[in-house]
Amino acid sequence: MPFREIRRAPAGLGIARRVHRGVPAPWTMTLKVVLGLAWPAVLEQLLNIVVDWTDAYLAGHLGTIALAAVGLSGQLTNLVAVFFGAVGVGATALVARAVGAGDRDQAGRITLQALLGAGALGLAGMGLAGIGGAWLFAALGAEPAVGTAARAYLNIVALSFPAIAVLFVGNAALRGAGDTLTPMRIWAVVVFANAALAWILSGPWSPFHLGIVGLGIATALARTLGAVLVGVRLWRGTARLVLPHRGLRLEGEVLQRILRVGLPAGAEQLLLQLALLNLTGVITALGTAAYAAHQIGLRVMSLSFLPGWGFAVAASTLTGQALGARQPEAGRKATFIALLLALALMGTMGLALALGGPLLVNLFTEDPEVIAQGAAALRITALIQPAMAVSFVFSGALRGAGDTRYTLLVTATSIWVVRLPIAILLAYGLGWGLPGAWLGMLADFAVRALLFAWRFIGGAWERVRV
Repeated sequence: MPFREIRRAPAGLGIARRVHRGVPAPWTMTLKVVLGLAWPAVLEQLLNIVVDWTDAYLAGHLGTIALAAVGLSGQLTNLVAVFFGAVGVGATALVARAVGAGDRDQAGRITLQALLGAGALGLAGMGLAGIGGAWLFAALGAEPAVGTAARAYLNIVALSFPAIAVLFVGNAALRGAGDTLTPMRIWAVVVFANAALAWILSGPWSPFHLGIVGLGIATALARTLGAVLVGVRLWRGTARLVLPHRGLRLEGEVLQRILRVGLPAGAEQLLLQLALLNLTGVITALGTAAYAAHQIGLRVMSLSFLPGWGFAVAASTLTGQALGARQPEAGRKATFIALLLALALMGTMGLALALGGPLLVNLFTEDPEVIAQGAAALRITALIQPAMAVSFVFSGALRGAGDTRYTLLVTATSIWVVRLPIAILLAYGLGWGLPGAWLGMLADFAVRALLFAWRFIGGAWERVRV
């Protein structure tokens, strides 16, 4: 809910009218706005995770090779999605500022340019997957059977990369405008379509028995449907954002502004994904069981940082809109409220997953070795949660302000200088295996939390120009 239109809320005057009159908005009102933005974003991310869980569940019942193959192909998909995310970060920040300033037309122009740029990147990603997939799987040390299955899955999913780009960037623009409900609803449709198609094509009682190829078809079709839905929503428009219905052409100046903010965020995620690929190589060397346990552990742990994602979205949207309205203090207040809520929820969920991890791992596989290693890694989850909450919320606020060069520097330095060396040392040097690699993750997030907090509290983000 943007600063200029929150006046429709039932709570008193609303933040926009108060800040423009010089009257501070009460904490209760800011709390309500933060929660209103965060809970749909949390559900959206949960639905996103359910898509991965569906594939992992069915792949796990197809065998350990299929489970590892889906995880490996996901590494390359994540690498390509980095570029979509870069455009999405730029779109979120610029749309939020335009909405905060009350410029609906500018918000629409920015969104259109972001979608056109993302679609072009999606086409390039198809080529990258076709050329680099086999090489990447071999470089990661995948067993031949795993590499063959991963290529079969990726060749199908890659066809939907342009649609995935539109889905990601369109939702990012809507979030920048303060609409987190629409992306959540779209992902609900994607989840249902993916689950139904995957079950029909590859489920235990499937009449087609397409195996891992069926999972790829289901994923590609479901996300293409999501792209169509977000495109229709943006074309019809909302109270704060509508695509221009004329002039469907690239505008260099607008696209340059998007990329000025988005490229550092993309470079950050690219370096992050490259480091994670290196970490994948470390873990695959521990054996197929360790890698399968790692993939399951990540999926289970992802539940615990859902609140962090949701409150990071709230902090990003409200910080950008506050700067557009030239009221940075409103963004600061919203970010600290988001942080307190994220710490409380993530700490609680992390503890629950650490205690109940073995039961959840058991849902994905019946392999005793995979269950034992996955459960051991999840016990570290509770320790990671507070640092992850601080890192998520403060970095989200910084990106919403357009301060993406700083987040690039911190993330790249921390994951390459802290996480990877510590993971290698503990996993191999001390012989701690998979749990040692996860302790490297803990050290990484602790460093990031400290540096992001220092930057936000210092206030340099208030002076960033986009």
